[in-house]
Amino acid sequence: MASISLPPKPLVLALAALLPILFFTGCASEGERLMREGASPEYAKGYDDGCSSGKKAAGDMFSQFHKNIRAYQDNGDYRQGWNDGHEECKSEWMSHYRQQEIGIQQQRAYDEHKWLENQNKKDMVKDAMPTLTKEQLENLNKLGK
Repeated sequence: MASISLPPKPLVLALAALLPILFFTGCASEGERLMREGASPEYAKGYDDGCSSGKKAAGDMFSQFHKNIRAYQDNGDYRQGWNDGHEECKSEWMSHYRQQEIGIQQQRAYDEHKWLENQNKKDMVKDAMPTLTKEQLENLNKLGK
């Protein structure tokens, strides 16, 4: 019977201590970071709302549109933050999406190339030895793998 090897206890304790820190630092909004760098709370809130809205506008199904219409009309900081966040996050999301699409297209091209390469090998064997039976061709293909 196989035994399960657990990591050393100090490593487990260190990971357990780091998890809450990683969780809470990962939850900080971009607006909170901007406020730490000197932005007004209104700008930061506008940025967060605009960012979420920009991602949604770009096609992110997990983001929501957020815009405080009154603050957008009456507060220049909120309006500027919303506009900045919307444009930046929309552009960033679209860039990531394009990169994913390029990766998918590259993988498809590679798969098609490999499939065609395989077909060409099979066709060469058939052309070179037209009298072979299907079973003989299959055995030859197995040898080539």
